[in-house]
Amino acid sequence: MPDAMLQLTEDEAIAVEFFDFVPPIRGIYFTEESLPPIIGLDNSLSGDTPLLRCILAEELGHHFTTVGYYIPREFYNYSDRLHISKIEYKAMRWAAEYLVPENDLLDVIGSGLYEPWELAEHFNITEEFAVFRMRLFGVNKI
Repeated sequence: MPDAMLQLTEDEAIAVEFFDFVPPIRGIYFTEESLPPIIGLDNSLSGDTPLLRCILAEELGHHFTTVGYYIPREFYNYSDRLHISKIEYKAMRWAAEYLVPENDLLDVIGSGLYEPWELAEHFNITEEFAVFRMRLFGVNKI
């Protein structure tokens, strides 16, 4: 597990456990008032460091951006779906800005790396995540 994120989970008293989830679930953040928060990660992530970093960062994003208890359910109404989408976006944005800080992104782009695969390799993240981060930065044509 990535050292800086492991330290962050320890600082925030978040338990991190690995489970066998049913696809497409790869990670989950859960907290309840009487219990310490927990991040569950799928066992399949242990062999894919870039994906593990992205999923763990997104779940940490839920810790820092989500208030309350919102786990997607199989059946929910349109209003719930919009609310969950906003929650997921906030967590993903937090994760992208955490894993790829703006100053670091500017330095890397300044050095000539700007293709999603180059950014993914440099920051040890997935290409999909690199594209998302670039869109947050304002680059829409990747």
